[in-house]
Amino acid sequence: MMANHTRRFIDVAYTIGVVVKGIDGAIEFVVGLLLLVAPGLVHAVLSAVASEAREGSSATNTFITDYVARLDSQLARGGLAFLIAFLIIHGVVKLVLVYCLLRKFHRVYPIAIGVLVVFLAYQAYAFATAPSIGLAVFTVLDALIIFFVYREYRQIRPPKTRSGSEPPSRPVN
Repeated sequence: MMANHTRRFIDVAYTIGVVVKGIDGAIEFVVGLLLLVAPGLVHAVLSAVASEAREGSSATNTFITDYVARLDSQLARGGLAFLIAFLIIHGVVKLVLVYCLLRKFHRVYPIAIGVLVVFLAYQAYAFATAPSIGLAVFTVLDALIIFFVYREYRQIRPPKTRSGSEPPSRPVN
């Protein structure tokens, strides 16, 4: 009985994780497109956030103000083109993978796992070069998503025939 509850929990966690990845991909794609169309928007938004954070005197407000100002400065030095390309490509890849995973396209699972591992490796590199709590949390969550995708792949894979090869996915006429 307990194994059944655990399995259901993991199945729900898998679905939630994949849906959240889809939402994240959609947001990245839309933000990338917005930045492509209106690149000055980033500076305006970051300036507004920094201005709002400056109004408080807490350590959190100071941290936010410094972080946003540093981010705005980095983007102004030429990182915007890379950011736009990264957001659009990353968003599209996530959306396609999420669609295929939710539709249970079995052949896409190994590709999804490979792509997610590459994204995870990039995040691990980014964390190693500029550690932050947020990036650490996202890296751990992405590692869990990879585990869930692998687990789902193992559960839905087609049974092997006696010859050891997988049966064709469609009947041969």
